[in-house]
Amino acid sequence: MSTDVPGSGEEPLLRARSVKKHFPVEQSLIDRLLGGESDVVHAVDGVDLTLREEETVGVVGESGCGKSTLGRTLARLYQPTDGVIEIDGENVTEAGGNRLQELRKDVQVIFQDPLSSLNPRKTVGEIVERPLEVHDIVSGEEKDERVDELFREVGLDPATQDRYPHEFSGGQRQRVGIARALAVEPKLIIADEPVSALDVSVQAQIINLMKRLQQEYGLSYVFIAHDLSVVKHVSDRVAVMYLGKIVEQGPTDTLFENPQHPYTKSLLHAIPSVEGGERRETLLQGNPPSPIDPPSGCPFHTRCPEYIGDTCEGEVPELTDVGDVDGHEAACYWLDRSAEERAEQDPYPSSGLVAGTDEG
Repeated sequence: MSTDVPGSGEEPLLRARSVKKHFPVEQSLIDRLLGGESDVVHAVDGVDLTLREEETVGVVGESGCGKSTLGRTLARLYQPTDGVIEIDGENVTEAGGNRLQELRKDVQVIFQDPLSSLNPRKTVGEIVERPLEVHDIVSGEEKDERVDELFREVGLDPATQDRYPHEFSGGQRQRVGIARALAVEPKLIIADEPVSALDVSVQAQIINLMKRLQQEYGLSYVFIAHDLSVVKHVSDRVAVMYLGKIVEQGPTDTLFENPQHPYTKSLLHAIPSVEGGERRETLLQGNPPSPIDPPSGCPFHTRCPEYIGDTCEGEVPELTDVGDVDGHEAACYWLDRSAEERAEQDPYPSSGLVAGTDEG
């Protein structure tokens, strides 16, 4: 499998190769005394991802699939356990000290909960101006003018700079978080569930703001979410994660119209349908396995409605070209079988998902 940007000869802004992030599990006193081995959480377990300039890649999956950990690892808030992360062709996997400080200018993060990510003891003006001071970008009167400009840019009144985060609504706090990220003029923003804690009407406002800023500043986004309808609206390409791995990725329209991995199909099938007023049957049964002890073979085989026995429990399937459009890949053994054979075991008879005709 190639990790080059599909359909482009340009060097990607971001390239991740076989990135892993494992967390050791703290042992109990008895386990330590008995000399038992420490367990490990396989939060991110071998991810390849590319992102070109001014592109948005959506990363989706259920809670606990590793998408937020992936985002923080790509931003180097976490040190990768293994693999390589490149920004503009430079390997920044082991970057530290001054280089890591410089990297913070290029890669910023917008967090899910703006209240917990904003210092409650600082005014919002101080929060937004802090990156300008840390990176020694501007000072004095020029700094004040830049902060005023950032507030206006995200739709906030500069006169509110003396207020504290708790005095703002959730949507306003997220605008403060966006202004803070924007202050250092980054190339890439990791948006970690940036609208999931907001009302639907406010979600639309924040998404439209982010899309406008992307056009004005030439930003690239890794947009992490669990809401597929949001991801469809904002993303150029989508990567579907399950248990620390990407199981399918491709151009947004293609992935929604012709999903190939059973997990992707199940997620799409779960989107509420407005037709007929009937609720669809849930295809995803049970909970994901523990990332401490992931299953052998395909990580999804314990819940897969298209499970085909020992084949799925053997080796982990690799991302393989689907063959419809450039860059559409899925990690599933069904890709090696005929459409007729797959249709015989189609658990989605009323959805049209195997044929890619779902409109839900």
